[in-house]
Amino acid sequence: MHRSRLAMRPKSGKKSVLARRQNQHAGRVRYPELGQRRLILLHARNRGEYRLVIGDGVICLGPKIEFSACAVVLALTSAAFGQDTIPISRTNRSILQPEEEAQIEQPSGFVAADHMTGDWGGLRKRFFTAGVEVFAFDNSIFNGNVSGGIHPGHATIVNDAFVGLKFDLEKLVGWKGGLFVVSGIDRAGEDLTRKYVGSIYSVQQMVGGQRPFLYQVFLEQKLAHNKIRLKLGRFSASDDFNASPFYGYSLNNGIDGDIRNVLFDTRFSAYPFPVWAAAVLLDPSPNWNMKFGIFQTSKDMFDNTEHGLDWSIRGEDGYTAIAQFGWTPQLFKQPVSSGASDGKGVPAFVMKGMPGHYQVGVTFSQWDFYPRFLGGFEDHSYGFYVHGDQMVYQEAPGSDQGLYVFIASGYYPQTEISIVPFQINVGLHYKGLFPGRDDDRTVLHFIYGELSDDYARSVHMPGRHFAESEKVLEVGHRFQVTKWSYIQPDLQYVIDPGGTGDIPDVVVIGAQMGVTF
Repeated sequence: MHRSRLAMRPKSGKKSVLARRQNQHAGRVRYPELGQRRLILLHARNRGEYRLVIGDGVICLGPKIEFSACAVVLALTSAAFGQDTIPISRTNRSILQPEEEAQIEQPSGFVAADHMTGDWGGLRKRFFTAGVEVFAFDNSIFNGNVSGGIHPGHATIVNDAFVGLKFDLEKLVGWKGGLFVVSGIDRAGEDLTRKYVGSIYSVQQMVGGQRPFLYQVFLEQKLAHNKIRLKLGRFSASDDFNASPFYGYSLNNGIDGDIRNVLFDTRFSAYPFPVWAAAVLLDPSPNWNMKFGIFQTSKDMFDNTEHGLDWSIRGEDGYTAIAQFGWTPQLFKQPVSSGASDGKGVPAFVMKGMPGHYQVGVTFSQWDFYPRFLGGFEDHSYGFYVHGDQMVYQEAPGSDQGLYVFIASGYYPQTEISIVPFQINVGLHYKGLFPGRDDDRTVLHFIYGELSDDYARSVHMPGRHFAESEKVLEVGHRFQVTKWSYIQPDLQYVIDPGGTGDIPDVVVIGAQMGVTF
């Protein structure tokens, strides 16, 4: 978790900066009582600036040239009039690039240094303080098959842009624990895998959709001190299920962004394809969590020509139900200085260990149109997935630098509809391997996918071998150039592409780049 880099102004006695500002203008500006109104627009003539009062907080909007920004805030918060003051608490989770997993904890305040475009002259922080958070990410992959595959010697570039807005409804309209999210995606670029490589697993995890999409449109409600989160609207299962931050360091779609056979063998909705959905996310204790969701299943859910705008629900649609259970321990805890003091000059200590994340999930889908490879349809699909990651070496007690190991697997036993009934992924990640590069990641991944006999028979060509399994070995190093940018050179070696052994093994070299705006 990054520390906030917001400059802290020195305090005068026990009064905060906000209190001093209010006192400075107490003789010139009279604020209405909070019980009467929570949102007031004022113009301080002697200072020539506009001010927005939200509850007991004051946002200095600056001179007239910035009045349009105030108008936006007023439009979003108009329903706040007539509300009583409610304690404001911002969610501690932010939406990141789905490839890097949406469950990464974030600082509780806006940090300009984490964004390429900074604070927009202070406007972005004002929006954030008022309850509007803007997020934008852009990632690209440029790679090519230097040997092997269908047609060696080709390279392509693919791109994924993800932008959106988060509205903290508690700050805006006094809706305690409410959050509204809307986001969009734009994908572009030519698919290297299908035309030139010939593997089951895509060597470019950003391929799929390749058009602009309206992605998330959902409402979230937090309850019981954020231990319960309810989501309803348009989003995908991969936002909350079958995911891990470790997957985002792979360029191969067999790992990033989900255990791939869960997507191959069900109608498991995944980024960038949203569906109607509802989910309950439970965090009853620091070490345990549970998630339950139900998602729309339809023929057109992966149709990229609709741009995410087909919101219809048809009588022939089915559903996919998911349950996931997680355990997040810290092993081998040791006392680590908290940086605080007991007031007597003796440093305080907290117990920290090596973090781990373990989860098991089960999916069941009822839908009448699962196509059997050898003809006909199946009316349901089911399977299981597991994931475990654990820090196994720590450079210093309490440090996040060291070696991490993860193992993930999916099992979908219906060979008549499952392309890859069994898959296992293994990864080694070292954070801060080289001196002076504390935020870099050195990664090694391996994927094994066992193909079903029914699938092998359905794609078999006379004189060729039957498909059996495909393997991928990947190595890369992510250079964290700044807080808001990275570049990751990467090499993939695909063994038995397509699973038959008839296509020569493939060497793919390239890089992934990303920016947080």
